[in-house]
Amino acid sequence: MIETFQTLLTGVAAAALCGGVALSLTRGSALREVLRLACGLAVVLAVLEPLSTLRLPKLGASFRQTVAAGEAQSAQYQAQSVQALAQAAIGQVEQYIEQRAAALGVVVKAELTATSEADGRTLVTGVTLTASQAEQNDKTAIETILVTECGIPKELITWNWTE
Repeated sequence: MIETFQTLLTGVAAAALCGGVALSLTRGSALREVLRLACGLAVVLAVLEPLSTLRLPKLGASFRQTVAAGEAQSAQYQAQSVQALAQAAIGQVEQYIEQRAAALGVVVKAELTATSEADGRTLVTGVTLTASQAEQNDKTAIETILVTECGIPKELITWNWTE
């Protein structure tokens, strides 16, 4: 790049110097106008010739790499976002189950297990409810809440009884 700039400056200086000397040696008006035109063309050629050898980097490949990296990062952020939303939804369902049980006077700790599908859906694969053995009488009522209000099949409900 520096060599190109150096060649450009040397060529312009030489063309201007030669043109100035030629113009100072002529006295006729017609010849002087022709020399001015020729000197102007020489200066333009002195500028353009070094620029014709200048090679710019291939921007297309760099642009494609940038786009590909951006798409990969976007997909990663989207997957993280879906996972965070699923975890938040699971937490809210657990909290809802515990609040509904508390409304019945039962202290229950709910723990949901879920899997993420390829299409982004989160499916509940099980519910583990932890309660004291004294609460066994309310088991049916809580299971009914899970089935009717949360849409969780009775087969997915597991109880852990504590003393």
